[in-house]
Amino acid sequence: MKDATLVTIQTILKTDPEITEAQLTAILRACKTTPSRKLINAKEAMRRLEVSRPTLRQYVRLGKLHEIKPSPRKTRFDLYEVEHLLFNGSEA
Repeated sequence: MKDATLVTIQTILKTDPEITEAQLTAILRACKTTPSRKLINAKEAMRRLEVSRPTLRQYVRLGKLHEIKPSPRKTRFDLYEVEHLLFNGSEA
């Protein structure tokens, strides 16, 4: 993210009287860091979600999870997305 964008976000946030200094710091920290994606295979996703392979495929069809195909025979899932589905249900 460009510095000008960060300054703009900071300026907007400082004008909101309901945002605390801790929230402002957390938001700006989140804007500065680029999260690294940890990928897990389908077997690990099924284990974490405690579901079968057909259910995992159904989650993909319904858009609850997005599969990442690094090659035609490999399917991976973003660990953050799997955990988000696990803890937040269908809101993922």
